Amino acid sequence: MTTSLKTLDLFCGCGGMSKGLLDAGLNIVAGIDKDESAVRSYKKNFQHLAIQAFLEKLPPDEFSHKYNIKDVDIIVGGPPCQGFSIAGKRDRKDPRNSLFMEFVRYLNYFQPKAFIMENVMGILSAKNAANQKVIDIILEELGQHYKHVVCKLYASDFEVPQNRRRVIIFGIRKDLNIDPTEPEKILTKDNRVPVSTVLLKREEVEQKYYLSERALAGIARKRERSKRKGNGFGAQILKMDKPSYTIPARYWKDGYDALVKYSDTEIRKLTLLELKRIQSFPDDFILEGTKKDKIMQIGNAVACRFAYHLGKHLINTLQ
Repeated sequence: MTTSLKTLDLFCGCGGMSKGLLDAGLNIVAGIDKDESAVRSYKKNFQHLAIQAFLEKLPPDEFSHKYNIKDVDIIVGGPPCQGFSIAGKRDRKDPRNSLFMEFVRYLNYFQPKAFIMENVMGILSAKNAANQKVIDIILEELGQHYKHVVCKLYASDFEVPQNRRRVIIFGIRKDLNIDPTEPEKILTKDNRVPVSTVLLKREEVEQKYYLSERALAGIARKRERSKRKGNGFGAQILKMDKPSYTIPARYWKDGYDALVKYSDTEIRKLTLLELKRIQSFPDDFILEGTKKDKIMQIGNAVACRFAYHLGKHLINTLQ
């Protein structure tokens, strides 16, 4: 059942957040992202407006006027955490000089009832040049008109076959007198969705996904070196009875972040379909662009099922 809550997805990527929120019953009015191939994917999967634009070049008043969107109830998005600086020597790590402020500008302009902001865990420990904690500055900006709660959540607690830990900030406009809360976990450590449930059968996977002898030897050498130095090591073999490791946007490079092992000589990367499933995209979700584009879109996305539960929680809170 769709609610009447009009939702705007900033930094929408290919649409993981939008897909989940739509399934939860929110009415998505538009998605905006700067990435051309991601927006092409977005357009293939949704009926509503999809705009390719740099947010710093599309101020909210211009967006509202151009696309005739006057009111918005909820704004969602994950502003990229790396700094964005227009003027010379300003501190790139300061969120006031970054795309985060575009998110704030849209909040200030539309004054939606609520927002969901998603980001990587690193945002909690990051500091700017003046040694201020980035999260404190962010919460100060968000707290002017919104009550908020900062949640550290695993996607695997919300029916996603992947651990993927993220910072989620829920905000509710102060005049509504509703306190935002952290969503209840849907699953526990004992009943999370194992990665084996979404992997293809061995005979369905093409040979090109298997690592060469040379790659296997390289991994073995690196592992030995890391062991001697007492370091952790990059290549991660999936445990079939557990959720997957986090799928990052860089998975296209070598796929070592999550590998399937049948024997010491048979180790493979995940297929595109498996990567989609691990991020809880439906099999028929269309991705546009090169193989690298597609994998980056998957890695940068909010897992759909995770977003679904975030949306349900927010709808229940507002009601």
